[in-house]
Amino acid sequence: MEVIKKNHDLAESLKDGSVFVFKDWLSKKGIYKTELLQEGINLMWFTNRNDEGIIYYKYFSPVPVRAVALVLTAIECCIDEWMQGLKEDIKFMSATYGPIYNGHFSSLLRFDERTAPYKLLEKICTNLHDTARFHAGVESLAPLLGISQAHIEDQAFKDTIREYQLEEQDDVEANNESGGLIDGDEEED
Repeated sequence: MEVIKKNHDLAESLKDGSVFVFKDWLSKKGIYKTELLQEGINLMWFTNRNDEGIIYYKYFSPVPVRAVALVLTAIECCIDEWMQGLKEDIKFMSATYGPIYNGHFSSLLRFDERTAPYKLLEKICTNLHDTARFHAGVESLAPLLGISQAHIEDQAFKDTIREYQLEEQDDVEANNESGGLIDGDEEED
């Protein structure tokens, strides 16, 4: 009975104020940095290099806020399964968990609004994505989407323009020397 009570108390404490969204549940530090969130994203969309998060990277880079809200809702469902102290299966239904999802989504939007100057939610979602790609065994998109490694100096463009001008000048001079005739043309009498 003592274990059942501990399980119940832990589940209840994790749901109280949604402390499970924090990295440190007791001190409420590291909001939206819980390992549970990262693990949920890894398992759902980034299990390996052929998973949806990798194949459809344009939809997952950064991890969408709605996906974060969905995983937080799934975590809450898992916690609910332990509310009686023993694990019981609970169906993850929109009728039950739709309002909970909306609450998490709303909280994420408020967090984003209040921390906008620091772009914290964007940084969190980008970090979730980059960590998930690493988990899947795929390199980060940053080098792939960042500055191109193939950089051509402006001087090369200037040289090309000058080369073109010289070729054009040579063509004009060759045309003048032949009396305006182009190879294959003959003067008619």
